[in-house]
Amino acid sequence: MPASGSVVRIVAADANILINFIHVQRLDLLGHLPEYEFVMPEEVRGEITDPNQEAAVREAIDAGILRLVAIEDVPTLTLFAELTGLMGRGEASCLSLAVTQNWLIASDEKRTFRREALARLGTGRLINTPGLLVLSIRAGLITIEEADAMKELLEQRRFRMKFGSFRDLL
Repeated sequence: MPASGSVVRIVAADANILINFIHVQRLDLLGHLPEYEFVMPEEVRGEITDPNQEAAVREAIDAGILRLVAIEDVPTLTLFAELTGLMGRGEASCLSLAVTQNWLIASDEKRTFRREALARLGTGRLINTPGLLVLSIRAGLITIEEADAMKELLEQRRFRMKFGSFRDLL
């Protein structure tokens, strides 16, 4: 959790981000990034159906790494209903919360989701797995070598990053 008095950037985390960090066994990084708080909408939780991944998410919630949130206010519910016609419920919940609550959003989705997120949020409010790993390196939580090893593990699971090494990004 962020230190007392620091700026908190709340990030709505999509299932693909959480699953990527579960695959590399570093979901804990999300709880240690300075100035960031990660929330998971109930709809995202519903998309994580693998029992081992469900257990990891439950542990992250219990440890305070993720905060579970429900969509309850009318503007967010209205936007959520609109967006579910264009994308999955998890993505729609994250985007509707990011728009109405002025939060950031963490997702690796492309196409329709990315286009809608950029149109509704503008640039600078969408972060992906590589971006979160860069933040982790800059915060001193992991080394470039550790990030490259995670990149390799994710690529074995068909999550491709279009660069050779995190060293290229820093």
